[in-house]
Amino acid sequence: MGYYPSAWLAYGVQIPDTSSDQLEDALGTLDGQRGDQADHVGYLHAGRYDDEDSYLVTQATEAEIGSSVVVAPNRATAEQYADWDHNLAAAARALGMTDPIEPSWLLIAHVA
Repeated sequence: MGYYPSAWLAYGVQIPDTSSDQLEDALGTLDGQRGDQADHVGYLHAGRYDDEDSYLVTQATEAEIGSSVVVAPNRATAEQYADWDHNLAAAARALGMTDPIEPSWLLIAHVA
């Protein structure tokens, strides 16, 4: 058995441990609601191979070890960030989270 290390650069927020089924159900409830676009919010389970964390994300790029990937967060407009923040907050509410979230760019080391 081998390990597969990589890293994610993602715009989003870490959330409490949540199953894929719960995340897909919650994101599915956003379809068609006042600009809340579930297709613009996804999720990641990433981190240590035996203890992955859960994340809600709007943008995510994976880089394998030994490769480089160009990501340009500065190309996103203030309006895009506002939309991403709105949709991430709606997704968090759909999961029952009541505390305000503060999305940011996350660099997540991952080992599968």
